[in-house]
Amino acid sequence: MRFSNKTRALIYTSVILLSSYIGYLLGNTFCIVSNDGNCLNSVLTYMGAINLFNLVGVYILVNLSEKSITEWNQNSEEE
Repeated sequence: MRFSNKTRALIYTSVILLSSYIGYLLGNTFCIVSNDGNCLNSVLTYMGAINLFNLVGVYILVNLSEKSITEWNQNSEEE
């Protein structure tokens, strides 16, 4: 079984929005602590890194969920 495209889009969109917000907060926090004058590079770096890690993790979890649901359905049909 696969999730519908709307469900996948909702999952990935929510992950991107939340990850971007977390990266923005981290970038600003570390920029303020280090007293840099230009915070844009720091914020963009943290936003990109956190989005990348979270999207890879969610991709893996979605695929594992689909595989588990498929196996569960097959086991239920055999019984």
